[in-house]
Amino acid sequence: MVDEAKILDTAENGILVVDSNLTILFWNNWLAVNTNILKEHAQGRTLEEVFPETSFKILNRKIRIAFRLKSSAYVNSTVDKYVIPIRLEKITSSRFKYMRQDAVITAINESEASVIIYDTTSLVEAKAIIDEHLEVVERQASTDQLTGCYNRKMFHERLVSETVRAMRHNCFFSIIIFDVDDFKSVNDTYGHLVGDEVLKVIASAGCRGIRRSDTFARWGGEEFIILLPETRLDQATVVAEKVRRAIAEYDCGEAGPQTCSFGVAEFMSTEGVDSNLIIYQADKALYFAKENGKNMVAVFADGEVRQV
Repeated sequence: MVDEAKILDTAENGILVVDSNLTILFWNNWLAVNTNILKEHAQGRTLEEVFPETSFKILNRKIRIAFRLKSSAYVNSTVDKYVIPIRLEKITSSRFKYMRQDAVITAINESEASVIIYDTTSLVEAKAIIDEHLEVVERQASTDQLTGCYNRKMFHERLVSETVRAMRHNCFFSIIIFDVDDFKSVNDTYGHLVGDEVLKVIASAGCRGIRRSDTFARWGGEEFIILLPETRLDQATVVAEKVRRAIAEYDCGEAGPQTCSFGVAEFMSTEGVDSNLIIYQADKALYFAKENGKNMVAVFADGEVRQV
């Protein structure tokens, strides 16, 4: 006669049988080896007694589903992580504390269910590594390497998206462009390494003066740009002035305090869907600020530029 228990003990995955109270009726060799809990120490006890620090609410619910539907229920390692807490440091090095497991739970009769456990740790870990790598690649593609803020490409994507949204819903937004006054003299006097540090400090100061919903990016060289959704020109002007003061009060180390000039413009849906137009208008205001004393905010409004 075939000894079914011996066959189940040769399986390369965990197999246990429990009743409706989670009393362990069968515990195969794979489980004994991986948990370091012998069969005779597991069988006849409940899972809660064997693993007192673990909640088995999910397993209980899945078993009730299997009994009610008289079919199999499943545990997904990406959602529920594991059925039995098997510490991985006893087996192999891993980023996870416990083995990740898929499981198939099947009602054997009215009061007993089998639980077949599959080790999915390597698959889940590989996916996590790939996801992290993709996140790094995506961040690098959208981030300015020097300052850590968004780059020009990412800003342009946000600007196009916001322009489409504004046209569709008849809403509004503003942008602020600013650049560092006399930045060439910083590089000429102190060198490019000090100049790079100045740009980092200014980017940090600028980011602190805006909302989470705003987009702050390095536009190029010593020039930065801010997209402010749902923001009128007068509100954007207040933000620009706030950022201007914050930067002027910052200590840029060896190069000393620095100032910036600002240009502000509001998107007008009546002027068409061209997202480059608002860039041109803000840039024109910035040029006015640079030519009329620097360290100031200028706005483009009603077809002309004025100082705030």
